[in-house]
Amino acid sequence: MDNIASQEPGAFAKYIKLYKNTICGRHPIAVYLCALKENQEAGREEVDLSFVKYAQSTQVKNLNDSSVSYASAVARRKL
Repeated sequence: MDNIASQEPGAFAKYIKLYKNTICGRHPIAVYLCALKENQEAGREEVDLSFVKYAQSTQVKNLNDSSVSYASAVARRKL
């Protein structure tokens, strides 16, 4: 979530490659981060991105456990 909130597509890609997390929606997230970066670099638009909610389906207690995490974020245009 920190890598997404940083709005750095490379940091998010590096995290995925390093930890091999199976993040549902990772491809659309990556496209969104690239679009944010492109807009920022072109001077078109900047946003504040912050996560507002996080929950897990279960607590993972050992390496054989699995869990689904849910997160929601809000992106607001900087004025």
